[in-house]
Amino acid sequence: MRFGRVLVAAAIAAIAGWTIPANADPVALSFWYPVDVGGGLTKIVDGLMADFNKTHPGIKVTAVYTGNYDVTLQKIQAGKLAGTLPDVGVTEISSVPVLASLGAAQPLDTLIAGSGGAKFLDKFWPSMLLNSRYQGKVYGIPFQRSTPVLYYNKDAFKEVGLDPNKPPETWAEMASDAEKLTKRDGGRVTRWGVELPLEAFNWFYYALVYQNGGQSLSADGTHVLWDQPKDIGALQYWYDLVNKYKVTPAYTPWNDGPPEFVAGRTAMIWHSTGSQSFMRQHVKFHWGMGRLPKNVQFGPPSGGANMMLYDTDPAKQKAAWTLITWLSAPAQAARWSAASGYLATSMAAWNEPEMQALVKKHPDVLVTKEQLKDAKAEPASPKYAPARDILNGLIKAVLANKEPLVAGAKKATAEANAAMAQ
Repeated sequence: MRFGRVLVAAAIAAIAGWTIPANADPVALSFWYPVDVGGGLTKIVDGLMADFNKTHPGIKVTAVYTGNYDVTLQKIQAGKLAGTLPDVGVTEISSVPVLASLGAAQPLDTLIAGSGGAKFLDKFWPSMLLNSRYQGKVYGIPFQRSTPVLYYNKDAFKEVGLDPNKPPETWAEMASDAEKLTKRDGGRVTRWGVELPLEAFNWFYYALVYQNGGQSLSADGTHVLWDQPKDIGALQYWYDLVNKYKVTPAYTPWNDGPPEFVAGRTAMIWHSTGSQSFMRQHVKFHWGMGRLPKNVQFGPPSGGANMMLYDTDPAKQKAAWTLITWLSAPAQAARWSAASGYLATSMAAWNEPEMQALVKKHPDVLVTKEQLKDAKAEPASPKYAPARDILNGLIKAVLANKEPLVAGAKKATAEANAAMAQ
């Protein structure tokens, strides 16, 4: 029986472009992955890994949950210094230049060339490849990818006389709808009109800047642009939602967002497409999804995480590439998307039975697909980490009226550019 298993393993390995010596033990791979939203995603990953191991007896993958995106990045940086890197890691997309320049992540161009080159990359949505390259080389393969989306309470819309099938499409419409949807009991808000949860990556600030036709980071990644008029206008709109219209709180922690929506404490919320699984499991009212509203254009930022290769051993790299290509194939991409809510990274995945069934049951999911043609790159640079933290502090201070917007933006821009120049 053992001899038969080795023959099967060798046959599968040959198809993948590499060979396993007779009687060889399976190639052991570690697969690190984060979870930055709710919805029981660890069980889905464990199921995928179990099926891969069953169908690839020459490889044995061990999946390791590594916390959220920031914690995972810290563990990989520490692993580089300690010599304990995983073979494959799912890492937040803006970390591509950080980990590539550190020498932790390995370029994938040779492996891609052996799998069809441009034809292999052409199966992904073009906007998903915007945060996959560094200095002309590919380091990331789309997997746990997302854009932000507008979740809204259709029952609440109907309650206040709004069309439950028409979420706001512009900044003006969202402010107006949010005013109608906000409920107060005396001076206490019992339901916010909209919430924009803030997390370490400042995702919704970038969304507002893109919607306003601006950029937050220079094209060469050397300096930030937060003091420019379009960036000022983006933060001004967020400020107005808090302080002028009084329809959103000054601060909602990222992980509190979906529970706030489920509990009816906000009628609309911006959050990751990856939160769909949580919403489907817990929301008890009629709800839907809409595109993030525009000002001068639609501009959802790309988000989520890529699969990246960290092992330098040629034999392990080939085994790891087999795992990466299997996970990114239409069948697995559809299975992962339908179960989790993350985007189906392969365009062909939308034709798979799981995705067809999902669209039939939840037609609003097509909104997530429509947004991809307008998606923009997430700001990324090897030097951007300290700037990102400065921006997070600026947003919190301005929205809470602890710092004037224009003066604060100019000060934060100067501090960030000085930090990036060091």
